[in-house]
Amino acid sequence: MILRIAIILFIAAILGGINNFINPNKVPWVGNWPSAMSDTDTNWTSMSYEEGDPPTLKLSEAFDRWASKSYVFIDAREPEEYAEGHIEGAISLPYDYFDDYKDKVLPTLPKDTMIVTYCSGSECESSLYLARFLVQEFGYTKVEIFFGGWSQWSKQQLPVDGKYGNDEGAQ
Repeated sequence: MILRIAIILFIAAILGGINNFINPNKVPWVGNWPSAMSDTDTNWTSMSYEEGDPPTLKLSEAFDRWASKSYVFIDAREPEEYAEGHIEGAISLPYDYFDDYKDKVLPTLPKDTMIVTYCSGSECESSLYLARFLVQEFGYTKVEIFFGGWSQWSKQQLPVDGKYGNDEGAQ
């Protein structure tokens, strides 16, 4: 009986590995994933957050969405901050320069695109304002907010394009 269970587990592991190898949404074999018990994995919110605003994400939830490759991460920070470093694969749509960027970015995003907005960190509200704007003014239906933002992502040294931010400047 134990031998059969071991054989079934072995075959399941082999099939799972093959599936991950050929699947375009593969899960990395080795990674620096945030711990569910981490003190940085809090559900950040903003003082301006209101009932009906898009939902917020913890660091581990944001990482899961990033790893799935099914979500588009939108960086709401200033263009210079984005250029220095941003979550790997994120696109820049700075809230303060929305009108300058919208015609380049929004046509590439269907209304049902799964979006995660983020900015500098817990003290920054640009991700909230951008998420609200995308939902209320442009009709996007699947928007979430990662308030821990660049500060928490960078602090955990999760995948980035560019360089990691420092803790003081990223807050």
